[in-house]
Amino acid sequence: MMLVAWYAGKYENKTVDLIRYIFPVSLIMFWYPETSYLNDCFFPVFDKYFAAADSCLFGCQPSMEFSRVAPWRFFSEIMAFGYFSFYLTITFTFFYFYYKFDKKIYEKVSFIFLFSFFVFYVIFIILPVEGPQFYFAYDKVPAGFLFYKLLTIAQYYGERGTGAFPSSHIGISLIIIFIFYKYSRKILYVLLPLFVILALSTVYIKAHYVVDVVGGFIIAPILFWLSFKVYKKLEHRVK
Repeated sequence: MMLVAWYAGKYENKTVDLIRYIFPVSLIMFWYPETSYLNDCFFPVFDKYFAAADSCLFGCQPSMEFSRVAPWRFFSEIMAFGYFSFYLTITFTFFYFYYKFDKKIYEKVSFIFLFSFFVFYVIFIILPVEGPQFYFAYDKVPAGFLFYKLLTIAQYYGERGTGAFPSSHIGISLIIIFIFYKYSRKILYVLLPLFVILALSTVYIKAHYVVDVVGGFIIAPILFWLSFKVYKKLEHRVK
């Protein structure tokens, strides 16, 4: 990463620039499961409290009941697609800003992503919550089709008992919406329906408690604002 950054600063090369910004972002998929090795350094998992909060608010466990009242394969496939769209949306966002905007804006968007993800990861380490799929491991998601299988593979290799609260899927997706609202509002017409499906899917596939989703909604605007503030300070120092 340091070598590529040095080369990109010394020579003007669009391909090297792309690698410079894509490579660190691609590592978020590697760093996420790493938090599972660190999230018991400070406290034991807090799932019993988060599960109790959902029970207190709804009189049941929504993450368990949702799939029971909607066990149809086509609906499970829609939910799997919604959850999987998180990865597709991130990929689309980076390439869209890389090809549509100048380097300064693309650099800022990359910083917002990485800064927000790293804050989430620090929270996951300090506040360990595994999520319903691990806490209620006996309850499985109804089978779907293609995206259900893709999601199953992604979860098998990348999912660990960590990172449930606050929901980074909700938080980062909402930050993406804020970014497009600021720079390219026409894309919102596609992203907003996907975001609604994603929000439902996080509970349906048992990745999150409802309180995790609420946490994602609350922290997203804070991180969006904070990342801009930090970026401006760093940008001023570089100049």
